[in-house]
Amino acid sequence: MNHRFNLSDFRSVLKTVHLGMQKIVGEARGSCVSFTPRKVLEFGGVDTTAPVALTLVKHILERLVEAGLMQRDDSRARTRYVLCKNSPL
Repeated sequence: MNHRFNLSDFRSVLKTVHLGMQKIVGEARGSCVSFTPRKVLEFGGVDTTAPVALTLVKHILERLVEAGLMQRDDSRARTRYVLCKNSPL
């Protein structure tokens, strides 16, 4: 299911990120899952060709890292975000 979301409506972006993360975690087989902003949008059902969409998702994920709800793994070429079982999310 691909759909476009309104980039000017931040609540729409938040809902898409929530849906994407929910699907990623739902399909996880271990105690931690790692993903990129692009993967969050793909699982949220959004066409990921717009760079501004990826930037908005990255902003949301960075805020979750700052709040201590998840971790950032920047040991690779692309930054990945890690969500573990012990997170309140």
